[in-house]
This record gives sequence, structure tokens and C-alpha cells, in this order.
Amino acid sequence: MIQCRKAIPEENDEIIDFINYVFSQNERPHDFKKLLPKLYGDSRNYAGIHYLLREDDKIKALICAMPIEYSIYGNELNACCIGMVSVHPYARSKGYMKLLMKEALTDIKSQGYHYVFLGGQRQRYEYFGFEPSGIQMEFNLTSDNARHGLTQADCTPVKIVPLTTEELLDKAYSFYEAQPVHAHRNREDFYDILSTWGCVPYGIIVNYEFSGYLTMSSNGWIPELLLVDKKHYSPVLKALFTFIGKEQFSLLAAPYDYNKINYLQNIAESHKITTSESFKVFNWKQVILTFLELKSKLEYLAEGTLRIGIEDSVYEIKVRANIPSVHKTSKEADFSMTELTATRLLLSQIGSYGLKDHTAGLAPDQLNCASSWFPLPLTAVPVDCC
Repeated sequence: MIQCRKAIPEENDEIIDFINYVFSQNERPHDFKKLLPKLYGDSRNYAGIHYLLREDDKIKALICAMPIEYSIYGNELNACCIGMVSVHPYARSKGYMKLLMKEALTDIKSQGYHYVFLGGQRQRYEYFGFEPSGIQMEFNLTSDNARHGLTQADCTPVKIVPLTTEELLDKAYSFYEAQPVHAHRNREDFYDILSTWGCVPYGIIVNYEFSGYLTMSSNGWIPELLLVDKKHYSPVLKALFTFIGKEQFSLLAAPYDYNKINYLQNIAESHKITTSESFKVFNWKQVILTFLELKSKLEYLAEGTLRIGIEDSVYEIKVRANIPSVHKTSKEADFSMTELTATRLLLSQIGSYGLKDHTAGLAPDQLNCASSWFPLPLTAVPVDCC
């Protein structure tokens, strides 16, 4: 007998055993209590955000659907990160994951989430309506960059310390929550969130004052670095080379973090702009409006009106005096796309090239709007994911 349903708290240990087994069979050994302590640590029980397929009362397939609430300049967006997508090695090619994913997505949509995202092979998840999109920037810094570009920086006032005391954690958490764009994180989960995928959190002290924090993997990958004052970038980065003891390290930047991007592009050896995850949008009206409003905080948007058709719906987008509005309309679209195409063209950096083909017949002022408004600055910070 096959059964698809949400897990219950009593199944937590079985869930951890299952994903440890499946992922360890696929590649290197996995211990998810250490890799994702925010979900699977000894004091955690988030069994209820998992969907299970059981056959003869044994787990054969599993999905984690972790809710994430975003605050974006006061606007709230509810997203869901899908992870732990796994099928028992002896139960593959039976269609179990297709069945379970359909069940999970139907339930997630019914709960009112604005969008959902995951990582994984592109075509595998296109069948379920996901498309690689979002924007993630990664900067690579070398010791030569520091030697030649940070010569004048004085790093002696900088101390990088483990983020383990309650006082430092409170300061880091308060600073994080004050950011105009952030995912809501519970204070009690904050350290474990920063420890996602084997990262270690550190506090940054400059002249004996708390000045920010970072979290870093053993190979020098820094998915999150927040500084109270942008003038501290030079001394902190110089201090990091001594602290890490490596010839290079990399930092991620969100597309809306202009201070970090503008600093790093002047000193980093190289950078790359990639998609962040594969996304599926349930509420296009709210997603477009929220991220257009975010973009309007960063730059002045071109004024005008565009009507974009996405599947069977048409969205009329207007910008007046740098204030955007989005409404569904019965009017004819200026151009139309499938949901997969819209996800790629409106929400990714490379999509701006494809958007030019779809907007080729528009008036010059509409073309100006399309190039000004898109891509939208959507991303997913890795430590918030699963």
C-alpha cells in the first residue's frame, strides 16, 4: 500500500536516518544533524514540514518543504524552500517522486505561499514548473588583491572572534533583523542557521566595538557578511586573510546589496553572476510588485505602463514618480510568456537578453520600461535554504 502525507513528530528520527542513508549512498557520507542543525539538531523536531511517501509502512521517498518569511522594506513575502528530495535507492524509477512532488506542491500552493524554490538538475525540475532564476553574485579575493589593493588599510583594530557568547549573538541578531531586506530568523535558531552546510559564524570587532558578523565554510566560502559601516570593508577583508590563512576566499552578495557590490568590484580578482536557485512563482502580482518596490529603493525606475501576459493572466504594471503598481487586467497583453519563460526572463540576469526578443515590437518608451524594471532583484541566501 502506498501513502503520501505529511510527517508527524514521532517520525523525526526515522526521517533523519532516511536522508542520511540516501544521500550517503549517492555521494560522500552525510550527517544532517551537523550539516543542517537548524532542522535536524538534537533539540529540533521539524518533522511536520516533511512530506513522505510510504510503501508497506516504510519511507520510500521524502521532501522537506521549509517555510521562509521575507521582510522586504516592510512588505512580507511567504516562500517555501524545498530540499532533501530523496528516493530510496531500491525504489527508484517507480514514479514515487513525481507522485510526492505533485502532492507537496498542491498543498504548498493551497497554503498561500507566494513562491517556492529548490536546487537541483534543471530539466528534472522543469517538469514541475521550476526554472533556474534569481540572482547571486560571488566575488573571489586573492592574497595579491589584499597585498596591492589593501596596502593602506589598517587591520590592527579588527578582531574576528567566534560568535558564541549570548551578548555577541544578541548584537548580531539585532543587526541582522534591522536590515531592510531579510528572511525572518528566530533568535533561538540564529546560530544554527548561520552554521548551515558546515559554516562557522564569527563576530567582527573593530576598536572594541561590535561591527558585524560573517559565517564561513572550511574552504573559505563566505555566504553571509554584514558590516555596520561600509568603511570597515577594507580593514576587515585584510584581517580575514590573516585569520583564514588561505591564499583566497570568496564572498556572496545579494543583488540589492549595493554597498558590498560596489566595494568588491573595485578590489576582487574576479566575480560571477549566476542564478541562485530554481523558482516557481504562485503569486506573480505580489512578487512583481514587491521586488519592483525594492528596486525603486535602489534606483529610479523608468515611468510607463506594460501589460505582461503570463499563461492565462495579464498583469498591468505601472510606474509613476518611482512608485510601481501591479494589477491583473482583462486588457490585451503587450507581450506574453509561459510561466517558465517569465521566471527566467523577469527574475534572472541573463533573462534580460531573452526579454529583448519578447519586447522587440514595443514602443521605445515601453522598451525603456522593460530594461529598467527587469530583472527583479530576487535571490535566496544559502544559509536560509535547506
